[in-house]
Amino acid sequence: MADLVYATAPHHIAPASFSTTAEREKAEKEPVSEEHAMHGWWFSPSYKPVQADGYLVGYKESVQYVRDIVKQQGPFDGILGFSQGACFAALLTEIMETEQTPFKFSIIVAGFKPTKQTATNMMLTKENKVKTPSLHYIGDLDTIVLPENMSALVEAFEKPKIFRHTGGHYLPSTAASRKALLSFLEQFN
Repeated sequence: MADLVYATAPHHIAPASFSTTAEREKAEKEPVSEEHAMHGWWFSPSYKPVQADGYLVGYKESVQYVRDIVKQQGPFDGILGFSQGACFAALLTEIMETEQTPFKFSIIVAGFKPTKQTATNMMLTKENKVKTPSLHYIGDLDTIVLPENMSALVEAFEKPKIFRHTGGHYLPSTAASRKALLSFLEQFN
């Protein structure tokens, strides 16, 4: 039996449909139920510029937020992230290898490298691979995170397991996908 902890990203973000900074800032202040609010681990540079220290706005606060969760509710065997959360999970996996008790595994769904955050460019590299066992889901028809960007992240992990599917930007629920997940997780029992 597994206990799962679901952490919602701490930053409220405005929908992409707002094209100006003023529209986005106004939308961020409008009341929305927590269930319908959009969240992010950081703000895209198209919404809020990269800070002078090279970090995306909200990134450092999100790292501390997760550290607090690990301290209060951990330790955790693994981490799973989707899209921006997968990018963040990959960064956290590397951070945990050096700073705290490492995860036993990392599951990355539609992940990418945070190339616009220059402060972490020395992380997730082919030269200094993440050693934590990882399973990466890549959608060949994904138009939000392109498959080549997902593959670039895969290259930053030592001996990654890869599950490619013919779909887009989602975690597939096919029998083959479930089998790949269970097979990957069995090694950690």
